[in-house]
Amino acid sequence: MNACALISEPGEPVGTVALSEPVDPSHAPYPSNESERLLFRQLYETLVRVDCDGHAVPGLADSWRFDTNARAWIVTLRPNARFSDGTPVTTADVASAWSTGNRFVQSVHAVDDRTLEITLRDPRADTPLPLAHTDLAIARRIPGSRWPLGTQAARVAMDGPSEITVENPSAVRFVLAPNRDVRDLLDQGVDLLLTRDERALDYAATLPQFVSLPLAWQRTRVLLTPGRTARALSPEERQSLADDAVQGPARGATGPFWWQSLPGCEIANSPKRAPSTSTTGRIVYDATDSAARDLAERLVALARTSGTSANRPYQNASGLTGDALAQARRRGADAAYIISLDTRPLDPCREMQALVGNIGWIDPETIVPLVDTRLQAIVRRGRSGVIVDGDGGLLLGAHGR
Repeated sequence: MNACALISEPGEPVGTVALSEPVDPSHAPYPSNESERLLFRQLYETLVRVDCDGHAVPGLADSWRFDTNARAWIVTLRPNARFSDGTPVTTADVASAWSTGNRFVQSVHAVDDRTLEITLRDPRADTPLPLAHTDLAIARRIPGSRWPLGTQAARVAMDGPSEITVENPSAVRFVLAPNRDVRDLLDQGVDLLLTRDERALDYAATLPQFVSLPLAWQRTRVLLTPGRTARALSPEERQSLADDAVQGPARGATGPFWWQSLPGCEIANSPKRAPSTSTTGRIVYDATDSAARDLAERLVALARTSGTSANRPYQNASGLTGDALAQARRRGADAAYIISLDTRPLDPCREMQALVGNIGWIDPETIVPLVDTRLQAIVRRGRSGVIVDGDGGLLLGAHGR
């Protein structure tokens, strides 16, 4: 049995998976939420994977080596690599799948049909782990199909408003239920549900046919304050926020924090901003992020008990999505922002550079960590064949063994 198996005991493969967030094929192969992350991983591969111990293991590529002279990775695709429709995967397909604006890859050249020379943007790239990022998943769009082809031994066989069937050696059925009480899903024959919903976890604990398993701590919520440095919170204060404010599995953010140590990472310096003159005093958060909402509301409540209105930096919490959220973050005109970061990014330097690119005023030295969160996997007893990757993602069925 694979040492990274979610469940060590042998059993029948997972056949039905519940997805509690929306799934949009136009996002593929780059997930925008946990449900897409789970589904897309069954369809689209990166050149390498990172196992649960943090080691690079074969994905679409079966070997790689670092050329110290060229400062490039020489990567060889696995023999007979194919898209899910049976057509061969060539190095030209890999190169065309990566846009010229890719934040990880500086250049890619096809040496031959199976060999690539890849120069990463990070000159310190002495590890192939960045090649496992989902931004580098390989897919090919085809006319007339909403779903691009992937290189896993799986493809979407049926795509409907409430169900997606993935045709693979185990024929996994994904039930779409973004607006339903996730407890209902457990009563309808699902084998696997990923959730932070306390109601679902409490309910699953009463059902002998299910077991709940914690995944790795994956996300860290942090506080950003344009133009000023917010007071750092003590470990006890962070734990209090996790215990009292956040619904679902949470802990006080635990260091060391990757953004506090980025040796040799070049980050563009933006002009220092004057303190925010916002009259709303609002904390902005992603409206689809329940943990960020909980934290924003708690910080506003704490501010209301700490002094007069003139002395309160946080007066209301505002959840935004899409362009409105992106524009608000770029302007930096609000009192504060709560954002979600990877707890253990594959390439910390690239993550910070991407943050600076999207939020120009951000200063790594003023990021205030709040809480860590993770998902729980609710699994039907007697099911197995689920592999946990180093970033917490799951691979299902025979092709993930």
